[in-house]
Amino acid sequence: MALLKLFLWALLLLQFALQMLDGAEPQNLNCPTYGGVPGTPGHNGLPGRDGRDGKDGAIGPKGEKGESGVSVQGPPGKAGPSGPAGEKGERGPPGPQGSPGSESVLESLKSEIQQLKAKIVTIEKVASVCHFRQVGQKYYITDGVVGTFDQGLQFCKDFGGTMVLPRTSAENQALLKLVVSSGLSSKKPYIGVTDRETEGRFVDTEGKQLTFTNWGPGQPDDYKGLQDCGVIEDSGLWDDGSCGDIRPIMCEIDNK
Repeated sequence: MALLKLFLWALLLLQFALQMLDGAEPQNLNCPTYGGVPGTPGHNGLPGRDGRDGKDGAIGPKGEKGESGVSVQGPPGKAGPSGPAGEKGERGPPGPQGSPGSESVLESLKSEIQQLKAKIVTIEKVASVCHFRQVGQKYYITDGVVGTFDQGLQFCKDFGGTMVLPRTSAENQALLKLVVSSGLSSKKPYIGVTDRETEGRFVDTEGKQLTFTNWGPGQPDDYKGLQDCGVIEDSGLWDDGSCGDIRPIMCEIDNK
């Protein structure tokens, strides 16, 4: 049956081709078919080509301005290369003094201990005499010792002091009180002034110019050219006397 249908189709196609060649109109052919039976569906054709792009349209109106964005600082950028070294600046002011080191503190403590020991020794010496009086940082002392001016200088030196010499009016009053309280006011104790080097020019026992004096009226007078050493009277006034006379010796000790 299939071969018969194929043969009939071939005849119809041949007849149609001949009529087209001869210019004759085609004739209706009666094809043997079975009524009510659908034919075999055909195959889908290939898709067509894409159409060409259309022309660009007109530019639309400008849109409204948008809201401003949030101001946020971005991350730091990568560090750039180091620049050239600048000129050397001026030297700054010195800094505060640092705290002393352990060795310095130790030395300071040793020094303070030595000073305390020296003061203790001075106080012990002062306490060992019969009469003394403190004035400022000094002690005026007497123990009833008598001698010449030079003997007095040596005695006071051996005792760790110098012959007494008031440097102010207050010190002179303190010395006078000691002279009176010790019963020596009538004996005119020596004070550490002399003009043995240059007549008429009284200096202390170290040869230094006097910064305070309390000479009595008309004194010093160098009576008979034999008076070159100073003494203190019961009034607190100064006088000059003979350096070889035996007089009470009074010393002063510095307690600084």
